[in-house]
Amino acid sequence: MGAINNQHGKTTMTDRVRIGACMAALGPAVLIIGWSGGVFGQEVPPLPVKKFDLYLSGHVLGLFSQDKDLSVGGNRILNTDVRGAIGAGIKFDIYPWLTGKIVGAEIEVFGLGGSVRTPGITSGTGTTQAQGSLIAITTMYNLMLRYPGETIQPYIGAGVGSSTGILYNANIQSGSVGLSGISGDLAFACQFLGGVRAFVTKQLFLFGEYKYFMTQFSWDYGGAGKQRVRLDFQSQIVSGGVGWSF
Repeated sequence: MGAINNQHGKTTMTDRVRIGACMAALGPAVLIIGWSGGVFGQEVPPLPVKKFDLYLSGHVLGLFSQDKDLSVGGNRILNTDVRGAIGAGIKFDIYPWLTGKIVGAEIEVFGLGGSVRTPGITSGTGTTQAQGSLIAITTMYNLMLRYPGETIQPYIGAGVGSSTGILYNANIQSGSVGLSGISGDLAFACQFLGGVRAFVTKQLFLFGEYKYFMTQFSWDYGGAGKQRVRLDFQSQIVSGGVGWSF
């Protein structure tokens, strides 16, 4: 009788067991297909795209000045000795996805110290010589080009900005006129730079950098009979530091 019923399209107990086993086996696959295809009315959201690479870093730097001329009251003094000391700075970089994170912008602020010494020169008006201590605080805006590697990122750049130069403890002799004290000047500055970042983790990195920096300071000393002191300040700067990627 069971065989006859099966031939007439009726389902036996054995058939029900087999169908249930098949549905149980197919259940996980149906769920996976339904989720990926949006059967439940929700699509899997794409992974978020990081639209910017942001870097914040601090560094110490050493100054190797080029010996350029200093002039006092229009009298040029050759063989001026500008010596640098250790300085420090901070900078912020941004690389947008629109440029493939290859071209970016950087703003940096750094300060450095040094000294200025000149030999004495004698002319018909007397002896001209100068010495003093120098502090320069600089803000630069750089256009950057880098290789966006995951571990190593070499980069180059160029920038313009402004530098405040303060000459203090000055002792300047211009003919029969002696000048002393402190004076400051805000001057245009430019630079070229290159360096490399090395990531220790996905966020933490170390970097080393070289830059050639140029500006020209002009200071006024004295009262009514003031003298103008000019310094063509050009230097090579080597720096190293640590930073964080956001």
